[in-house]
Formats: sequence, C-alpha cells, structure tokens
Amino acid sequence: MKKQKQKKPDGRCATCPRWDRWHIRIPNSEDQQKLIRLYRKSGAKTKSDFVRARLLDEAFKVITEDPSKKPYLEKLSEIVVMTHKIGVLYNEAVKVLNAYHSVATAQRMLGRLETYSQLLIRLQQQAVQLTKFLESRHE
Repeated sequence: MKKQKQKKPDGRCATCPRWDRWHIRIPNSEDQQKLIRLYRKSGAKTKSDFVRARLLDEAFKVITEDPSKKPYLEKLSEIVVMTHKIGVLYNEAVKVLNAYHSVATAQRMLGRLETYSQLLIRLQQQAVQLTKFLESRHE
C-alpha cells in the first residue's frame, strides 16, 4: 500500500481530506486544572469522549467518592467476594450431587449444601445490617 504524501501539518492530505480533526489549546493553567478535574470526575474512558460529550450536551456520569463510606464499601466488597466463593463451592456440590454417586457421597454433599446455604444467609444478613448501620449514621 502506498503511503500518501502529507501536505498539511495535521496529517491530512489533498486526496483524503478530513475535517473531523479538532485541535484546541487551553493556555490558562487554572482552566487546564479545572478541565482535568472535571474529566476525572466524569468517568469517561478517554479525554476525547469527555470533550465530545460536553460539546454535544450528552449525559455522562459524575463519580464522587465519600471518604466516610470507604470502610462500608471495603466490608461490602469482602462480603461480595465471599458470596462468590461460596456460590462456586455450592455449584460444585450440586454438580457432584447430580452425578450418580453412592448414598454416602450424596449425604455428604447435602450436608455441604446446607452449610453453604447457612453461610450465604449469614453473609446476606451482614450486608443488610451494614447497610442499615450506614443509613442510620448518615441520617
């Protein structure tokens, strides 16, 4: 494939004109810092996506972090991870139970399923209590 000769400083050439390249400068450092803060809050994947959304009045998310909720989020994340681990073990036990095995193996698996179910219920109760505590603290 032949490389086309570039005649314009922004990479466009006479045979493939593209007008969709936009270059802007923000000379004021305070404006630059404000724009960077807004971009970081927006949750946009790229700066280009952020600027496009702002120019075209598209809706976008603003992500803010509340430092007082950090312990709650950490504990809730731990509960979610533990729930996932128990879910995997539960699924494995069900698969073994569904396969043809002896009565003793089936009883062992049923015992495990019962234990996993109790653990899941306790984790769900912890998550509810944690959320209620957070809501009561912030009221």
